[in-house]
Amino acid sequence: MNRHSKITPFVSEIDQTLQEFDKKHPQLSLSQQKERDEHARLYYLRDVGDRPSQLDILEKNF
Repeated sequence: MNRHSKITPFVSEIDQTLQEFDKKHPQLSLSQQKERDEHARLYYLRDVGDRPSQLDILEKNF
């Protein structure tokens, strides 16, 4: 490889088509909004969750 050549990211034809579609249709449908919200909730529960604090665990067990 020539040291002066520039590496450009490859974008498949289907990805280009989907990007164009998203630009033409920026508003999410109701089902897409629900799906996005559900995944956001799942990510929150996975990452933060409603885990009991150490103090809550100690008070419950002793």
